[in-house]
Amino acid sequence: MSFGRNPFPAKAELAEQKASEANDEGTRRRFYFEAAHQWDRAAEKEKPGKYRTKYEENAVRARELAGE
Repeated sequence: MSFGRNPFPAKAELAEQKASEANDEGTRRRFYFEAAHQWDRAAEKEKPGKYRTKYEENAVRARELAGE
């Protein structure tokens, strides 16, 4: 892991990929909730601006896909 880089976007993208490959609805929802959590963590580490807004929007989208 590189110093100074936000590790959470990569974790969120991996969770979304696992969700899209999931065979059952429960697993899919769990991975989308995990992705939303990681997007929230990514947003917390960013200063207000373009990336923070993008990560917050991704968290909302992941929660919608999870069916919240």
